[in-house]
Amino acid sequence: MSWYSFFGGNSTNATSGINGALTKTQIALGVQDSAEIFAQDTARSARDLARPDLIKVLIGNSASAVVWLQEGHSQPRTHRGKEMFPEYGPVILSTRGYAADFIEDSLLKKYRPDIYNLPTTNGKHSTGDGHKMVITIGERLLISDMEKVKSSNWIGYPKEPDAKIKFLAAEALRGVGGLLLNSEGKRFCAELGYRDYVTGEIWKTKGSVRLALNSKLQKKLNSIVNIIFGERNWYFCITTKGNKDTFGKKFFHNFPITINDQFHVALMYPVLHYTMDGIDINVESEVRDMQELGGSSLLGCVVNGRVAGDSASRYLFQNLSSATANCQVAMHNKKMLDCWVIANGEVLNTTNFLPAIIIYAATEEFNMLHDKGVV
Repeated sequence: MSWYSFFGGNSTNATSGINGALTKTQIALGVQDSAEIFAQDTARSARDLARPDLIKVLIGNSASAVVWLQEGHSQPRTHRGKEMFPEYGPVILSTRGYAADFIEDSLLKKYRPDIYNLPTTNGKHSTGDGHKMVITIGERLLISDMEKVKSSNWIGYPKEPDAKIKFLAAEALRGVGGLLLNSEGKRFCAELGYRDYVTGEIWKTKGSVRLALNSKLQKKLNSIVNIIFGERNWYFCITTKGNKDTFGKKFFHNFPITINDQFHVALMYPVLHYTMDGIDINVESEVRDMQELGGSSLLGCVVNGRVAGDSASRYLFQNLSSATANCQVAMHNKKMLDCWVIANGEVLNTTNFLPAIIIYAATEEFNMLHDKGVV
């Protein structure tokens, strides 16, 4: 259900990719990753607000979520009929948050008036309608101070400095070597620190902040160029001579640089990225941690969406009896014609797998590879 003209929500602006541990792509590239390492990284990022039960759901389903996105039709064969909305069965509510809710009675203004005036990277559809609807039917919301303020966005995009909706300058830009400079052209923080730390340091500057990327300049810059070159020379000594960084930065990608290198420079400002709280939920499909790793936001959407679908299906078909399944299997008893089995009360056509499973009961082997909610 959505009042907006197309689906996708804030994922249509996503630029950081999607995380997944032990994916086929990683295995093919020889990446030495594991679910345990991914879980440790996630818990370390979430710090004292980590939820081990929810992290287990997110990480445990990450590889299958990536595969689910990668696989698809080899030929165009999806036919779209007339839209119909029958009033039947469970409804999965997927809200877009309220980071673009700038009206007077907005949830943002009610719970976080201190950041109400910030611009947002969210689309104009993120107005908290789902949250407000849930409140009216008596459900409980988990409201806190965990609205994510991203440390940087393109302040000049889309060529309107005062526009409320901005485009995100993702951490990936700093991850590849981008530097944050204050109004004096000086570094003031470890660019790859926690998001709340970097944002807090930006607040302390009380002035404009610039993101500098080393490559060929698109346009010539004026007053700040000489300052940047001086700062560049100091940073060059850190990356080439092993000097300790004042701000504790440990990783320096795309270095060493040449002494004659040039920079792209863009004005930055903190921006509302998304709201971390919402409907009170459990591990059946409800996850959001405070400090998610870059790339895990899309993963949360895919994993929790699939878990929600599984939960809704189990609710919808909970009254199906195993007796019905047994009757269905009994219809397929002709020798060497086909093979149908019962797994967790569901009837599966396993004819193509007959040589591999003919001497096994299906449930035990099936559950070694799949969650019970798969079928």
